[in-house]
Formats: sequence, structure tokens, C-alpha cells
Amino acid sequence: MEVDTHIVNNIKSEPSTSSGSGTCSEVLSTKLGLCEVCAYHDGKYTCPRCEVKTCSLKCNKIHKLELECNGERDRTKFIPLNKFTNLDLTSDYRLLEEISRSLETSKKNFGNRWNNIPHGLIKLGNAANSRKIKLKFLPFKFARRKNNTTRFHQKSNQIFWHIEWVFVNADNLKLYDSNILETEKLNSILEKYLTIADESQAEVFQYYQAAGLAGIKLLLKAEQKAGKKFYEIDGNMQLKECLQKKLIIEYPTIHVVLKDHGSGYNIIDSGFWIFIC
Repeated sequence: MEVDTHIVNNIKSEPSTSSGSGTCSEVLSTKLGLCEVCAYHDGKYTCPRCEVKTCSLKCNKIHKLELECNGERDRTKFIPLNKFTNLDLTSDYRLLEEISRSLETSKKNFGNRWNNIPHGLIKLGNAANSRKIKLKFLPFKFARRKNNTTRFHQKSNQIFWHIEWVFVNADNLKLYDSNILETEKLNSILEKYLTIADESQAEVFQYYQAAGLAGIKLLLKAEQKAGKKFYEIDGNMQLKECLQKKLIIEYPTIHVVLKDHGSGYNIIDSGFWIFIC
């Protein structure tokens, strides 16, 4: 550890403030050994984070600078059972309480669909709701929120959707479409992937091209359902019709599967959906 020798010399020149013999501080200093910064005075303090022994405030500041240590105990650090104390137990209990409070706050914020959401997204959510589509948004730090290009064009009263396609039989290849008008039929959107002329790209979709639209099954991911569950949707229907009575988080994720390989999916009915204005 590199330390400014001028500072260390000043520390060494300071007279010891301890007096008498056999005091608690002296006993503690003896147990800690020498200060690991100046290596001159007995250690009096142990850093809660990196456990470096120091003798004074000056040495403590030096150790923080040298080791870039903030001096705060790592509350998630592993502690062997033979070193675990009541203080550690209390600290862990308080940490769990803090995590619990944070989760409750997150649930409340997520439940409030318009919490800290820009006006444009509120209009989009209301437009989706009027079409019996329950649309929810994630916090802005989530990649799914940042990547979403779905928008509501108020003048034409149309929603332009962002879609995630998962081509399962092409090694789960993920592709994205933007500005898809809600009245477009899914098969017409997919058709471009089945008529690729470029040989290098056509090889990826060879199984889909061989099967054609008639041999493809479209499965919409069912959000907030236990386990991986899907709704089977009709490619001949408009996008907005396929999304009716469904919960969509940010944008729809549609798995494109060959019909011969669709038996492994847990497909559920749309079920009863309560329309809320």
C-alpha cells in the first residue's frame, strides 16, 4: 500500500494520548495489532468493510483513499457461522425489512398504471383500453421500456405497434417490427420473412418457407401467468383483434412455431376479461 510519507511522519510524531495501564482501549489496541497504515501506533479501529486496522482518523482517511473504500459494511458479505454474532443477526433482519418495504413500494407503483408515466403513454394506454387491450408499462430503466416504439396517433385514432417475433424453429431468432398498424393482419406482416430472396437469410427461415403460412402456428406470450403459457392467435385476424382481452406489457411477444412442433407449448384460453374504462 503506497502512503504519503509526509503524512505518516506527522502521524508518528504525534504523542500518544493514552495514559495509565491496562485500560480497555489498550487491551483492544493490543488485540488489533499495529495500525496497517502507519505501522507505528497500535490499531484502535477496524474498518467495517475491508477490516483494515487503523489508529486514528488520519490513517482511516488514508486507507479510504488508497483502497477506494467507503467504510460501509458490506451487508451481503458471507460470515462464517462461528463468527456470526447477535449484531450480524440484527443487521440481517433490518436488511430483510428494508427489502420487504422496497418490494411493497414497487408493487404499489407497478399497480398504479399511470404512476410517473408521460402524457403520451397515458393516451396510448387509454387507446388500448378502449380496444379492450390491457396495456401496462415498465419503469424507464428496463430495456423493454426503452426499446418500445408503440405509439398512438391521435389524429387518425390508430395505434402503431412494436412487435417482438420469436422464430422458435430458427434457433429462437428474435426479430422486431416497428410502426405496425393495428388493422394489419398478422400473416401479411409475416409474409416478408417467408419470401426472402437473399440466400444467406433464406437459409435461416428455410423451414418456415417450406411450411408456408398454412404450416405455422402463432402463439402470443401470456404475461403474468405462472409458468410459460401462451394464447394461440389467428394469423388471418387483425393485430388489434388478436390482442383483445389480453394483457400486454409494453408490446406483444409472438412465438412463430411450425405446427408439427407446437405440441410442447402450454396453450390457454383467453378467459374472461373485465373491461375497465
